[in-house]
Parts: sequence; structure tokens; C-alpha cells
Amino acid sequence: MSGRPRLAFVLALGVALVAVAPARAAVIEGRVTHPSKPDAAAGVLVTAIGIDEKENTIQRETRTGKDGSYRFADLPAPAAYLVRVRYGELVFPGGSAVFRPGEPELTQKIDLQIYETSSDGSRVRLTSMQWVIARHAGEWRVQQHAVIANPDPAVIVAPPGAPPLLRIALAPKHGEVETAFGRLPEGVVIQNGVAEIRGPILPGDQGFSFQIGYDVESPDAELATVIALPDAVDQLGVYVQDFGIEVDAGPLHPARPARESDVIYQAFLGFELPAGTEVPLRVRALPPASQVPQGVVGLIAAVLAGGLLFFVAGPLVFARRGPPTAAAPLEESPAKAALAAALHDLEHDFETGKLSPDDRDRLREDLRREAVGALARELGPFATTPAAEPTAERSCSCGRIASAEDRFCASCGKAL
Repeated sequence: MSGRPRLAFVLALGVALVAVAPARAAVIEGRVTHPSKPDAAAGVLVTAIGIDEKENTIQRETRTGKDGSYRFADLPAPAAYLVRVRYGELVFPGGSAVFRPGEPELTQKIDLQIYETSSDGSRVRLTSMQWVIARHAGEWRVQQHAVIANPDPAVIVAPPGAPPLLRIALAPKHGEVETAFGRLPEGVVIQNGVAEIRGPILPGDQGFSFQIGYDVESPDAELATVIALPDAVDQLGVYVQDFGIEVDAGPLHPARPARESDVIYQAFLGFELPAGTEVPLRVRALPPASQVPQGVVGLIAAVLAGGLLFFVAGPLVFARRGPPTAAAPLEESPAKAALAAALHDLEHDFETGKLSPDDRDRLREDLRREAVGALARELGPFATTPAAEPTAERSCSCGRIASAEDRFCASCGKAL
């Protein structure tokens, strides 16, 4: 975060933290350094911009001494400040200082670094790029976040007329581009669906970062797009909000589902992707369970009911002939166990598309009645009140049983 966005953040933080209190004097001091030219830090302009508890703007300027040191004395407090230094044609962000009401310490130290500029962007690289995709109000919303690293001890800037340092493609047919502060970061230009990065890119692993958002045109509920990489990317992450969807992310590797603010995202990762890579991405809602012919439904019902009758009646018949064994104690309710097993198979057939929701509900009720009737017939005059209807359970295709309230499988993350 640099420039005006960072200032806006710090000043907003200051407004939230400070309260009406008697004004006091605060001090910000530090030193400006240059990695290769110690004398370059002498006499440079340092600026402190702040806001007090009444939202009044404060600005102070000073110049560094021969050793690069600077000091702001008698700054109003409570207040929040952002310190930066100008060297050549560039302004380098330094740090922030917040003086809260009642704090005894009114001196803070902020050191700053300045660098030479260079037009050699051969070593800058796109270390991370994320696509976060969600469905909202019938539209597909895409947010892209990119981080660029600069290993050189110089600020990289593309000169006028030269090619951009890096390029980041947006989704085809994207809508209006939006940013957190209403404008693109300095050095970013969007042309023909590509964000061109021209700098300045500061030294470090996070020399430059930005985030944009936009909607993508989609005539139906399915999203079919392409993630194009004009330049190489160290790591690409694609995260799609999971509301019962199927995602085809081409060569990307499925990863553990991600959760943010109680929202589940299917995750896909790619590493060391070369320039020119194109990743096809298709997202569609899972289709409803297919209808099964009534003849097949009747056959399935007969098989399940017959199997259930055998597992329910068998232990009861043997129980009349002798004392219950340890392997099949009566108190374990074999009827309930057999019914649970049959319901598990029924749910599996529904999840795999062999049964429609109506067929599933009808067969489940038939199984319950068959199990209760078989139990009553075998127990005869000793029958007690039939067991209560089992709670509705659902089974994921991975084999885990989920409760009726679960939206996603706790084992594999699949939407239920």
C-alpha cells in the first residue's frame, strides 16, 4: 500500500482511534538512508501529513541533516500521521504514527529508505495472482489480486514509449473495472482487456500490488472464460464460491476448499506457469437428479424392501429359538440398523443421479413402513410402540454421513 491509498487508510484509522482531548505536543523522528549512496540522504525533503480528532488536516515539512536524520517536533496530538520522503522525481512511503489520547509516550521513530531508479525490469516477476469468483444477483463477480516482486535495490520504472514491465489479463467480456479507492494505482493502465504495469515498483517481495474487480457477461448461469497469462506467474490461485457447482479449471490442481466469512470456495492452484499460458475455466450449477422410469423405481423398491425384511426378520427369528448372542444383542435394535443401511444406499442412489427427489422421498417412506411392519409381525403380542422415525440423514459421495443442517461435507468439502 503506497501513496494516497495508504494515507487514506492511516488517516481513517486515526479518526477512529483519537477522541476529543487536550492538545499535546508529539515528536516524529528518524533517519533516511540510501543503500549505495550515503550522501544522497542529506538535504532531502521529508513530509508529515496528519489529521487530528476534529478531522483537521496537518502538514509539516523538513529537510534531513548531513547524516540523513530528521525530526518533527511540536506536532499536535492526539492525531495520526503518514511520513514520506521525496528523492528525485519519486515520493517514497515511510510509515505511519498514531498518537492516542492518554498515551504517555509522544515520540515515535520512523526510518525511511530511498533508491535510485532503473528502467531494467528484467528481474521483476509476478509472484502471486488470485482470481476470486462469486455469483451475486445473477452476475458473476471477479476480483483479481496481483503481487509483483523486485529483487533489485532500485525502483523500476518503464520509461515513456517503452513496453510495460508486466501485463495482467482480465477476463474476456469484463465489465467496468472497479478499485477500492475509485482509481487505478499509479503506473497501471488498462488497454484492450490487459492491465499494463509500468511502475514504480519498489524493491522487495511486495514491491507492487493491486486489486481490481468487475462483472463478467454470462447469458446463462454457466460461466465459461479463460485465464490468460501474458507473462509468467509463480503461483496462480482460483477460488470459486461453492453453492452447488461443478468447476473445470483445466490444468490447475484442486486444493483444500477455502472458507472466508462462512463462505466456502472451491480452490485450484497452479505453479510456475510460463508466459502465454491460457487456463480454460468453466463453472456451472450441478444438474438436478435425473428422472428414473417407474418400472426401475418399483424394482429398486422391491429389492431394498426385500433386503430390509431379511435383515430385520432374520435376527428376530433366531432370537426366538435361543438366547441372544453377543454378536446380535436385541438391545442394539437391528431394525433400526437395517433401516439406516438401506437409507444409506437409497441416498447414494439419489446422489449419483439414479433417483429423482420425488422417487427418493417415496422409497424412503416405503422402507420405513416395511421395517416397522416387519418388526411388529415378528414381535407379535410382545411388540411395543414402534420406534420413532429416524432423523433425515444425507450421505456424501465420499461416504461421510452429514446432518440435515450441513450445507457442505465436513470431510471433502463437497456441497450437499
